[in-house]
Amino acid sequence: MSMLVFCSATGAPGVTTTALAVAWALPLVHSGRRSLVLDADVAGSAILPGFLRAGVGADGGILAAATDRTGVSGGTLLERAVALDETGARWVLTGITDPTQGRTVRDFATTLAEGARALREPGVDVVVDVGRLGHRYEPTALLEHADVVAVVFRSTLPSITGARAALGSLRTLRGPAAGTLGLMVGAAGPYGAREIAQELQLSGVLTLPEDRWAAGILTAGGGTGRRFENSALLRGARALATDLSAASQALQPVRGVRS
Repeated sequence: MSMLVFCSATGAPGVTTTALAVAWALPLVHSGRRSLVLDADVAGSAILPGFLRAGVGADGGILAAATDRTGVSGGTLLERAVALDETGARWVLTGITDPTQGRTVRDFATTLAEGARALREPGVDVVVDVGRLGHRYEPTALLEHADVVAVVFRSTLPSITGARAALGSLRTLRGPAAGTLGLMVGAAGPYGAREIAQELQLSGVLTLPEDRWAAGILTAGGGTGRRFENSALLRGARALATDLSAASQALQPVRGVRS
């Protein structure tokens, strides 16, 4: 898998938590490979003040790469990234803290996409958090060039309705044959997975379980030891990473609906 993008249409269904969880799981699924999170939410980073606890400068990351006069490559992105773990298997290229900087992210999106795709051969899987769609500075190039785009939603009518509109727009942008998927966070209800898949015009929907304790580690920082990696969230993220890798390679619907 080269580049996977997570986004949402409405509210806060858990895009950042999902991106971090999948990025954490990928090296467990693909031994010897690394993962890099691109924090490309133009509304402002949730990773900097959250998981990283404001421990790195907000003027680094994507902003620093965008102003690098020596040019940008996949290696440059890694050089400007911050390690998420002690093993060096997981990294994040930090984003912006002020939405007024969103234009920089948008204008730099094509270069980011090119750098991300160049990391395939060095063994780095790139996970992108673009946050909510429809922002005036939306980094459209990342959506266009992604191997897989997953719209994250919850089993509520407003969230499902928004996801349907977003999937329609993405199919128009990316083409009907591209990997554009739906991902439900949390338990199904009041609408079931099959009912939701039918509404979204999908053969199935991917799922990620609700796990407030493990999600809290990713949203607010904390220990990521054995308990974390054995949590329901990480077990679900490993299964999800496997499905998304298969979708990326095959560019066809992933295995059936998980209810």
